Amino acid sequence: MSKQLDSTRLQHLQYAAERLLKRLSNSTLVEFLSDEDLQDIALRQFTVMGEAAAHVSDALKRQHPQIDWRRAAGFRNFVVHEYFRVDFTLVWDTVVSVLPPLVVELPPLLQQVIADEKAKAQGNV
Repeated sequence: MSKQLDSTRLQHLQYAAERLLKRLSNSTLVEFLSDEDLQDIALRQFTVMGEAAAHVSDALKRQHPQIDWRRAAGFRNFVVHEYFRVDFTLVWDTVVSVLPPLVVELPPLLQQVIADEKAKAQGNV
């Protein structure tokens, strides 16, 4: 099995974050807390985001410490292994406070990573 490129992992991260924000954009906390389907959607997308963040290269993580890669991966691990202790108010707070700035930050980062990967593949780096 080949190692995924950082650009692929960032694309997965961006897609999951955008999808979650879009899906919850017309919901309130009260609606979210009473809708198990919305909760399942959130947990699934956070799982994807955490898995993608965990597999971004260490070099990229060091270059972009403003993104809390470890926390994203840790949240995924918590959701997967401690699913019975998930606090959905905390999940909601993360959606409304952490994801919006992340989805603004990811597109230019992704563009730069794609450009760097192309340059490396062409032997320009």
